Amino acid sequence: MGAVVGVEYIQHFANARAANETAGEDLECPYYIANWFAPRMAQAGHTLRFLRSEHDVKELHLRDESMAGDDVNNADSVDLYLIITHGSYNLKRAELLFDSPEERWKSSSTDWRFGDNCNMEWLMIYGCHTVDKNEFDRHQSVFQRLHLMCGAYGSMHDAWSVDEVGADTADNLNSGMLVSDSWGDGVSDWYVANHPIVVSVERYETYNGGHILWPDTVIGCDHVWGKGYTFSDIRPEEQYWMAAHWWDGGLRG
Repeated sequence: MGAVVGVEYIQHFANARAANETAGEDLECPYYIANWFAPRMAQAGHTLRFLRSEHDVKELHLRDESMAGDDVNNADSVDLYLIITHGSYNLKRAELLFDSPEERWKSSSTDWRFGDNCNMEWLMIYGCHTVDKNEFDRHQSVFQRLHLMCGAYGSMHDAWSVDEVGADTADNLNSGMLVSDSWGDGVSDWYVANHPIVVSVERYETYNGGHILWPDTVIGCDHVWGKGYTFSDIRPEEQYWMAAHWWDGGLRG
C-alpha cells in the first residue's frame, strides 16, 4: 500500500508585495523541488492527488474546517503533504506566505489541526523558520493524529543547489529510510546551510522515565506507507511528550 500525496508550491509573490504583506523576493527552487518530488513518489507506487502552484494554492487549504477552512479537501485529504513557500516564525507560531488575493495572505500554525479526519500522517514544509527548536512543543495542537511535522529551525535556502532536494527526499522515502531521516538528509545541502527539523508527539510508554525508548517512537521508526513499518496514529488523549530531531551540516542532533 502506498501513500496518497499532495504537493503545493508558490514562487512568485508580486501580489503580496503590492499589498505590503511581505518584502520577500520571488523564488526559483520551488518548481524543481515539487516537480521532482511528485513524479518520483508516483513512480514508486504512491498516489498523487494534487500538484498545485501559485494562485491555485491558498491559505484555506491548511486552515482547519472547524475554523472555516478547507483542509479536509486539501492538505488534510492526503497522507503526505508537501508545501514550498516563504516561512517565518512569529508570536510563537509558524506562518506561511501566499500570493492569492483571496482569503488570508498568511497561514498560521495555530489554525492547523492535521490528522483529525484520520488522513494526514506527514507534513513537510520547505520554508524558513517554521519551528523554534527551543519551544517545538508550541506545535502540539497541530498533531491531531498527525505523525510528523517536518520543517526548519532556521533558513531553508533558495539556491541552484537545492533544486534536487525534492528528488533526494523522495528517493530516501522510497528506499525505506525513516521519514524523519528522509527529510533531514534529503533537504540538507552540500552548498548552502539548510536547517531541517522533525517534530513528533509520543506516548507515555516511550518516555520511560526520561530514558527514551527511541526505536519505539514515531520519530524513530515511522516509514512512508509501503516502505517499512508505519506507526499507528496517536490520538490527542494519548499524547504524553514531544520529540524533535534536527540537522546541522547534515548531522542529526
